[in-house]
Amino acid sequence: MSVQRVPVLIVGGAYTGLTAALSLAARGVRPLLVERRPTVSTLPKAWGLNTRSQELLNTLPGVAPRVRTAIAGVQWPRMSHGASLADPERRYLDPPGEPDPQELSAVPPLAWISQAQVEEILRVSAEEAGADLRLGTELVSLAQDDEQVTATLREVATGREYAVAADYLVAADGNLSPTRDMLGIAVEGSGVIGHMYVITFEADLTRYVKKGAVEVIGMPGSGSSFILDGSERHTLWVDYFPERGETPEDFTEERCLERIHRAIGDPEIEAAFVNARSFPINHKLAERFREGRVFLAGDSAHACPPNGGQGGNLAIQDAYDLSWRLALVLTRQAGPGLLDTYEIERRPLIDITLRREVELAKISEGRVPASYNPADPNAPIPMPKEFLGFRYHSGAIRTEADDDGCLQEDPWHPSGRPGRRAPHVPLSDGLREFSTHDLFGRGFLLLAGYEAPEWVSAAEQVARDLGVTLAAYRLGDRFADSGNLWCERYGVTPTGASLVRPDAVVAWRSKGAAEDPEADLTAALTAILTR
Repeated sequence: MSVQRVPVLIVGGAYTGLTAALSLAARGVRPLLVERRPTVSTLPKAWGLNTRSQELLNTLPGVAPRVRTAIAGVQWPRMSHGASLADPERRYLDPPGEPDPQELSAVPPLAWISQAQVEEILRVSAEEAGADLRLGTELVSLAQDDEQVTATLREVATGREYAVAADYLVAADGNLSPTRDMLGIAVEGSGVIGHMYVITFEADLTRYVKKGAVEVIGMPGSGSSFILDGSERHTLWVDYFPERGETPEDFTEERCLERIHRAIGDPEIEAAFVNARSFPINHKLAERFREGRVFLAGDSAHACPPNGGQGGNLAIQDAYDLSWRLALVLTRQAGPGLLDTYEIERRPLIDITLRREVELAKISEGRVPASYNPADPNAPIPMPKEFLGFRYHSGAIRTEADDDGCLQEDPWHPSGRPGRRAPHVPLSDGLREFSTHDLFGRGFLLLAGYEAPEWVSAAEQVARDLGVTLAAYRLGDRFADSGNLWCERYGVTPTGASLVRPDAVVAWRSKGAAEDPEADLTAALTAILTR
């Protein structure tokens, strides 16, 4: 049997796998992705890209314009409680008085777009970038040694098997993850903590909501919730109790339509049943995210209840964070030790989100909290502190001596410390306004203060000496910080500099001028890249 050689084999073609494939291909590493299904998802499944996911995906070719087109005309999502959609006493639960999210990012606080739409955008973009995507192909077995992973793949339609050798394998094959089982990696957490039935239907609901309206409606006491997703295709989430003897056979089309009409609350509105499927509510966290040359990412590494809508976002962020590391190692810009920092950084923060989502699930019916005070700062709902205020700690961060080791900070008052997401600062080149985040993603980036031209020349020399993709800009040269926010938000003086990783995380900074900028920057990058 002949063996094809690839740098990275990705198993699974949903959020995680497709993001990893696109990110690797965009960085010059052509991966092979295999997916057992013959197509990407055609069902909504999950909704919403949070700010962090949008910022990361916007750095990858082809994604941003396609997402903008997909969400054009879609209204800002709202949450409400009532007996039904038609209930005249239905009340909204929008959080009051929250600070302006545009201070945090140039992207919307939430892009309301379904998983099916995002996966199709990622598929097209990944293929355009050169990734090899083989749908209808599954992993049969794998073996690994110090040099490579050897996998046996099978074409589902024909049964033909063939071998592929890869430098690394990314297991993106979901919550049940056969790859994780092959590796013998155990999971922690509460396991399956409940079930829901997901009923998809089509109906014109413009009698009660504007066209393009996005709304999540909780119906306390009914055991269900209702998602209007900005089109004429909607979803009803219904509590499902197999432990009480309920079975999939109970969810006939007739019964599903009965629940749909009850949720709408208006017998004059016609609804068309599309499908219904069971959905387990999981709380799982893999004991480790790596076994040799195989990495777990997305649902294969962790799974959480869907109530807060963060599972898909975690998957995208895992894939991005792993892929930029793999690309640097495979292009010999970094040592293999950089890959160890993926789990070290991601796992503690993922655990915070999983635990909060479990608490949210406890007070929910269907997907919506049955009781919820939007003004309560301790309510278990996803907040920017979780996905924008995170703090990484690993060898890929040059942690400062007085760092307190906390895992979160207030994103409205960023410190600019190494390990934190690089703050958004509006910039202008005289023709357009853009964000600091529009500069990130392609490699390392050094931003220097107005009075620090020596940092730019130092970065150019270090990039040549180390053979690393490193861009450098001095504020005031090609663009300006018209609001004079950069020094404050990045915690530096006009003579200082901040080194930002491809994932828009501050890796190191010099608060002010340095005696030998080239030596300092060389030392920082050499340590970060485990050279």
